Amino acid sequence: MNLAQRRSQEIRRRYHVQKPGDITRVLDAEDVHVFRFPFVGRLEEMIVYNWIGIQVSLVDSRRVHELLAHAFGHYLLHAGNQPFYYLQHQRAVARQWEKQAWDFAFELLMPAEEVERRLRARRSDDDLREHFQVSEEFFQQRMKAWGEECSGNGVIPTEEEEMNVDPDFSRSKRDSFLRSLRQMQ
Repeated sequence: MNLAQRRSQEIRRRYHVQKPGDITRVLDAEDVHVFRFPFVGRLEEMIVYNWIGIQVSLVDSRRVHELLAHAFGHYLLHAGNQPFYYLQHQRAVARQWEKQAWDFAFELLMPAEEVERRLRARRSDDDLREHFQVSEEFFQQRMKAWGEECSGNGVIPTEEEEMNVDPDFSRSKRDSFLRSLRQMQ
């Protein structure tokens, strides 16, 4: 189990998360605000500080909950610095952070232990999707990730690797980036 999954389980326990819609209650408790924004292009969500922007045209509540869980993973795991890596062309780090945020969302909305229990009970994919109230795309991604975790074929970084994502990234660079974001407000 990686750091993202452990953090997700902590949140599940702390806030008694039972269904995807509970993410809004968790965000309220954590003082993370959600707003709708007309993003251009493929962008569906973005988090800056404790604000999550969700594409205004998204109407599927399942997809919205999945994106909120994903963005909340960034908020908890990456201290809101995700845009810095995109701006600095740190693609490898950005991909790692995306994987971590999705791992967080997967474990929050479809906990591995419950997925395994339901699979052993020979539940169909449709039954599982309905039980967890997730979209087809999210379900397929979760099942792929779960399979990789179980088989050991996936590249799952250790906690030490997750904490040391970029040796060249200094606190002063991060602080400088945050100052520039504040000036833009």
